[in-house]
Amino acid sequence: MDDRRVWAAFFLLALAWGTSFMFIKIAVQSLQPLTVVAFRLLIGWVGLSLVARLRGVSLPETTSAWRHIAVIGVINVAIPFALIVWAESGPQGLDSGLASILNSTVPLFSIVLAGLILNMERVTGGSVLGLLIGFGGVLLLFSRGPFTGLDSFLPQLAMIVASFCYAAGSVYARRYLRGVRPIALALGQLLLADVAVFFAALIFEDLRQQTFTWQAVASLFWLGLFGSAMAYILYFYVLQEWGATRTTLVTYVIPVVGVTAGILFLGERVDWRTLAGGLLILSGVGAVNWRPKRAEQVSIKA
Repeated sequence: MDDRRVWAAFFLLALAWGTSFMFIKIAVQSLQPLTVVAFRLLIGWVGLSLVARLRGVSLPETTSAWRHIAVIGVINVAIPFALIVWAESGPQGLDSGLASILNSTVPLFSIVLAGLILNMERVTGGSVLGLLIGFGGVLLLFSRGPFTGLDSFLPQLAMIVASFCYAAGSVYARRYLRGVRPIALALGQLLLADVAVFFAALIFEDLRQQTFTWQAVASLFWLGLFGSAMAYILYFYVLQEWGATRTTLVTYVIPVVGVTAGILFLGERVDWRTLAGGLLILSGVGAVNWRPKRAEQVSIKA
């Protein structure tokens, strides 16, 4: 296999996930968070369904598999997607670049869950050091801006909880869904997550108070087709060609893309705390991954 094709897929994946934070920021200017997630998942599910049909991939048939996919759909898609969109919405919403940096903490939570709690992989001194460095970067990012009460930390906390959910979903899938084909797993969790989010949107949000501007609609299609459907395909392709360890390099590229896109297209500003905190987090992730072999599959999405 020509390694240049894999590198191209790798950078397309980083572009898909890294720019997702920018398009979320655009979409929430006229749409409410659950509505954004619901339509993103719907568009992503339709796109991925077409690919699955062309490849002859069918959904799982056992009740046990669907039970586990339902859990994954909630903790790996519905909850983190909703939290990320909410964190970027409203007058106190995070900049898209900062959101992309906080999202890069997923591998730190993965080593906590898979290594320290469940003993699914070996924890080294480098792993512990990486955790300390990475979470030090998180604390630095939390110190940005004036403290006006706990409410001022809620968007950052939402991003951290979303990252924890991604890590938990990855660990759960590794333990209970090893035999399910990747595209079938992605398709199933998108479907069940979308059903749950649509019901939540109908209960808690009002479409009449929202405006589907062309910018919002274009963002939804980007998020659904490129940031979800195509990203899943690219991720599993790179994972198959390179393995889990090398694929985790995308962790380092996503925040670079996210911050750059925010600066160039949204006029976001980056202060020294953002840069220093981001570098600490990425350094921590590097230390966590610094080992001869790493079996953990990392999931990073927006």
